[in-house]
Amino acid sequence: MLGLENDGSMSYRVKFACSSLLVLIAVFLTTTWLTTPGTKTDPFLLSQENWPVTVEEVVRDLLPRITPYDKLNMMFRKKDHLGSMHFGLGLSIRNRYGLWRGNEKLILSACGFPCHPDEASEKIIEAVWQALHK
Repeated sequence: MLGLENDGSMSYRVKFACSSLLVLIAVFLTTTWLTTPGTKTDPFLLSQENWPVTVEEVVRDLLPRITPYDKLNMMFRKKDHLGSMHFGLGLSIRNRYGLWRGNEKLILSACGFPCHPDEASEKIIEAVWQALHK
C-alpha cells in the first residue's frame, strides 16, 4: 500500500508539523504583544477634569505608554513619514486626550489656532517624535 509503511518518516512529519505550528503561534503572540499600543492596556479615557492642555503634558503622559515597537518605529522613521501612524497612535491620542470630545485648549496648544482633531494629533505625534530624537 502507498504511504502506509512504518519507516518512522510519518512520525517525523507529525513532530515537524507540531513544532512548526508552535513556532507560528509564538511569533503571532509576540508580534501582537509588540504592536498593541500601550494605551489599549489603559481602559479608561481621561475625563475632562484630567485632560492635559498642552502638547508637552501629552508627550510626558504618552511616552511611557507607547510600545517598544512604536518607539523603534518612530526612531527610524523620517518626520515626513509619520502620517502612517494616523490610525494607530493618532487614534489613541484623539480618544485618550479628548480631541474629539472638546479639548479645545490642547487643540490650540498643538496647532496654535482652532484646527481639526486629526491635525492636532499629527502635531502631537511630531512632538513625540521630537522627544524620542533628543
